[in-house]
Amino acid sequence: MKSIIPLLTLIMMLNSSNVIGQGDILRLSDIISADESVFEPLIQKEIENIEDDLIAAFNSFNEIEDFEVTCHRETQNGSYFFRACDPAFLIRERQANNVAWREGKEELLTKDAIKLKFQNKLTQLDEAFSKMLNEDEQAMKIANSLIALKEVLDSE
Repeated sequence: MKSIIPLLTLIMMLNSSNVIGQGDILRLSDIISADESVFEPLIQKEIENIEDDLIAAFNSFNEIEDFEVTCHRETQNGSYFFRACDPAFLIRERQANNVAWREGKEELLTKDAIKLKFQNKLTQLDEAFSKMLNEDEQAMKIANSLIALKEVLDSE
């Protein structure tokens, strides 16, 4: 496993400037729907910690109850646990769909199908997140850290 010290050093250097430019977009909907895992546990944990900090900053900034993001551990097979994050409106819709499916009223929808159904609301979530990044310097630094870490990982 490569040392994460050079990665963290780079992040700290980039943290002092705004990496996110006009063409760069960091969307909350991408962060909460990320399915990829880094196979180096220390780096994966660092990414999750930075994302958790960004989500916490967003939840503090956000005034729309439907956009409150909650993260927890899930498993599909009982042995591999992963972090799952969703805004309140998607959690409620998944729960309602599960109940309707059990009662035979609806087909059981996948998470992706439910997200597709609420694409407009996810766009509004991203707009609120972008507003936070533009107004909160500390949140922008956290976002820069996340972007820098992911760029270094992508270049390896």
